[in-house]
Amino acid sequence: MTKKTRLIILLICVLCFVIITPMLVAYSMGYRFDFEKIKVVATGGIYVRTFPAAEQIAIDSNISEKPGIFGNSVFIQSLLPKSHTVSIKKTGYYDYSKTISVEENEVTKLENVLLIKKSIGFQNLANKIDYFSPTPNNQNIITATINTKNITFSYYSLGSTTAPQTFSIIQAGKISEIKWSNDSNKALINIQTYNNNLYYLFDTTVKKITATRLLYLDKNSQQVYFNPQDSKEIFFIKNKILYSEKSNKTLSAIKNVVTYKFSGNNITWLSTDGILYSSDITGKLIEPLTTKNIAISPAQNYQIFILPEKTFLQVDNSLSLLNPDTKTLQAITSPITNYKIIDSLDENNNLNLIIYNNDKIYLYSLATKKFEEIFSGSNISDCQWINSSYIIFTQGDKIIISEIDYRGNINIVTLPQTASKIYFNPQNGKLYIFTSNTLLSSDKITP
Repeated sequence: MTKKTRLIILLICVLCFVIITPMLVAYSMGYRFDFEKIKVVATGGIYVRTFPAAEQIAIDSNISEKPGIFGNSVFIQSLLPKSHTVSIKKTGYYDYSKTISVEENEVTKLENVLLIKKSIGFQNLANKIDYFSPTPNNQNIITATINTKNITFSYYSLGSTTAPQTFSIIQAGKISEIKWSNDSNKALINIQTYNNNLYYLFDTTVKKITATRLLYLDKNSQQVYFNPQDSKEIFFIKNKILYSEKSNKTLSAIKNVVTYKFSGNNITWLSTDGILYSSDITGKLIEPLTTKNIAISPAQNYQIFILPEKTFLQVDNSLSLLNPDTKTLQAITSPITNYKIIDSLDENNNLNLIIYNNDKIYLYSLATKKFEEIFSGSNISDCQWINSSYIIFTQGDKIIISEIDYRGNINIVTLPQTASKIYFNPQNGKLYIFTSNTLLSSDKITP
């Protein structure tokens, strides 16, 4: 080999080194050549966590990962910054698929994926009933059977197989509502007759449970609630006056009240002068929360929502958030009317609202201040949170579970069972469905 040949080989090696080394360094730092964009780009990654652990997690059908024996998550790196489809499979569960975007030098997270069983077992809990209501602590449930002359109630423990306690009210009518005290020890049973609203007090703390008629409450009594700090005390509005009743003694607490809500040891109320106020439970130490009056009309419906560090006022279909610094109500424009609201805190303690009516379900995030459509249909009812990332609701007699992650497509599962009313118990992870006058209890559907 001549000296000239050796020099040429050396130069070629140096040239290759100069060209290849930066490419290897760039590759090791996560850079790739994007043939679609004809340029070098920084890659990103996707982190996926499922409950329960998946058997297979695939990206774009060609990158397949499996969570470890003791884990339920995978992390896929070096993905080009574009849309990727994540497919998740587990035997006996509905498949999950979502197309999400990956950005340069960022990790896109799918960390709260709930896999739903295809076959959920149900057990018969109660037959020949017309109504049911769970306690706030999710440990008990009361059912009712309405007869022509009386209503028979059964009080069940959801954590045991003991026989329920039963009692009857000798009264014709239909159950309008059952409101529980915060401690789950007592309930107000509202029975509607053809010309009156009757209220009965149900007390679980007595040896022989029964229901006692509350004669001081009638069809003119509105917004009847227990004191959340003391279930022996009941508050109600009559003729724009907020009353409290305890130990057979009725007191006038606050005058000129349109609507009210408890918040810890305080009461927040809307006055007939159009101002929001706050006071202690006795109606003293009054403090105005707003400075500008809103017009009050007898034809409108007013509701106050007290959520974590947030106060909302709903007037018919308009929703406003209280700004405590400026003492003003800031309007939130809802895309739907005649809606109901349920709230939940996500894993970062951000407040999310589900706002829904008969035809639409929207997610409203206090962090982004945006409405995102989750579901569109008809005959929507009984919308509830399963956890901070999933909701369950009925559409007609269909039972639907939906994620609230609106990135890309929204995963929705329709269960094979049907129901006229549902209740999800977050404490034991079970679903209770009411169908054909029968109450059924499911196997645990959440990990």
